[in-house]
Amino acid sequence: MVAGAGSGKTTSLIKGLASILAIHGERLRLRRQRVACITYTEIAAGEIWADVGNNPLVHVSTIHSFLWSIARGFQQDIAAWVANRIDERIGELQHDAANFGPRVQQKTRDKNVRDIVRYEQQREAITRVRSFTYGAGSDYAKGILGHDDIIKMASQLMIHRPLFRTLVAQQFPFVFVDESQDTFPVVVEALLAVERQEQARFCLGFFGDPMQRIYPTGIGTVPKPDDWRTIPKPENFRSPTTVLNLANAIRSDGDDLVQVGGRKEKNGKQEVPVVGTARLFVLPMDAHRDERVAQVRAWIANANDDELWQPAAENDPVKMLVIVHRMAAKRMGFGDLYAALNDKAPEAFKNGFLDATAWPLRPLVSFLLPLAEAVQDGRDFDTMRLLRLHSPLLAKANLQGVNVAERLNQLQAVSNQVGELMGPQSQATIRDVLTLAKESRLMEFDPRLSPYLEDVAVNEPEAEDNVEGEGEEDPSNEINSMTAFLACPANQLRPYQAYVNEESPLSLSS
Repeated sequence: MVAGAGSGKTTSLIKGLASILAIHGERLRLRRQRVACITYTEIAAGEIWADVGNNPLVHVSTIHSFLWSIARGFQQDIAAWVANRIDERIGELQHDAANFGPRVQQKTRDKNVRDIVRYEQQREAITRVRSFTYGAGSDYAKGILGHDDIIKMASQLMIHRPLFRTLVAQQFPFVFVDESQDTFPVVVEALLAVERQEQARFCLGFFGDPMQRIYPTGIGTVPKPDDWRTIPKPENFRSPTTVLNLANAIRSDGDDLVQVGGRKEKNGKQEVPVVGTARLFVLPMDAHRDERVAQVRAWIANANDDELWQPAAENDPVKMLVIVHRMAAKRMGFGDLYAALNDKAPEAFKNGFLDATAWPLRPLVSFLLPLAEAVQDGRDFDTMRLLRLHSPLLAKANLQGVNVAERLNQLQAVSNQVGELMGPQSQATIRDVLTLAKESRLMEFDPRLSPYLEDVAVNEPEAEDNVEGEGEEDPSNEINSMTAFLACPANQLRPYQAYVNEESPLSLSS
């Protein structure tokens, strides 16, 4: 199903799930099977889960969680995949080292050596891992696979293992993919491989709109096999007629989809179209965009005699849809953070920035920022809960023979410092916050992060020119990106997290 905004794609998906349960529910229950509905974000999964009434026959989750649910029982295969992945990375790094040219700086060479040593240590450590689990970011030595690992590993199992494809179909004979335009191409390939093999034993459906793709990693248009059915849904139930006409005009150069209908309202016994108004403002793309948007809102407020259009510093009633993350970052006050982890940054940083899973961000958004907010709000219980969860200083093994009261006082003092450094008016950088956390042993550090805070860390960006053929995975890109990241104001993390959690007036979904 390919349909535009306001057409009720999710409503159709929910009705489809209800029909499956009505027709096949008893058989699914007897065979201990479920219907899978997978989407891109936890927020979308939660909304669908509520719509299906929390039915135990329906498995609603993100793509990552779905893939892990079907792969986690194959621990030997996972261990073999991790070992092979580590060997691949070592081989890639050794190949890079052997082909470094004279313009490659020593900082890049040193990073290459550190990375090889780290992966060799992980290769040795995984032999002691009893079972692998799924977390926000990978830590092979501890048996943790990250988001990217799950996508690659589970998809490869589906693509290359006929038995695995059979088991997927036996466990989930119906799979619906919501917002399919944002699904990873390799996941689409894997699911199509299951469908080709299992045929009538497996029902696969994609619901989406390529023109609404948000994430650059998404497939956009899902290729339709010849024997598949396309379900047209040209109606738009959300937009007034004038808005619908404008949307169709904008979309006309994108694909052949033309939406019809539009929002209607009761007029006596009849339903009549809501005409509405639509105004298109074309503004220069320069440094004055925010000022011009404020002028546009003031003009609309006057033209519509509606003061709610006026810009508001707090609790803004206007929801703004942005199609470029940089615009949102600038308007919300985390432009430096966006640039650091996106401009010529490694792909892992770019992709992980969209959901706060990039490894440089994780200690900050999962621990240090929540800790700072708990301290600032005087929530002592939450402060202690976070410290017990993340700080090695409160680990049982590290409390033997220690004056616990003094240790708690020490942690309270450090937590207060973190709160000050990450306050809205603070001038501290992310480097300042992480350095405090490292020197005070407040948390365990990712081995990739520590070198950037030590003497061997990069304090100036790489100045070498890119050699022709070098791409975004050039080692110097991580060095430059980390240098910029550590120099970012720490107070930009708060608006960034609000944006990622969809708690801001700016939205990336229609």
